[in-house]
Amino acid sequence: MIARDLNRCIAAGGNIYFLAKIGATDGASFQQMAGSMTGMSEEEYRAMMMAGGRSPEGNRHLGEHGDAQPENQPQGKKAGQKKGGA
Repeated sequence: MIARDLNRCIAAGGNIYFLAKIGATDGASFQQMAGSMTGMSEEEYRAMMMAGGRSPEGNRHLGEHGDAQPENQPQGKKAGQKKGGA
């Protein structure tokens, strides 16, 4: 597999379809690419996914002052309280 900074590709605006094209061009499987992006070997990545994947703990990002903030979500509001009101 050609050495590429796939995390930088995503940061620059790429998406899974973009990565699929790079992988097809390079002859790399998704597991090889995902492993390289997470610092794991292909085998380690496959084993982690077969065991249920990564824990969401420590891997969540709520954004900054946007709609993803808990207080802006229906489950984050008190029962019957509407957004922006009492």
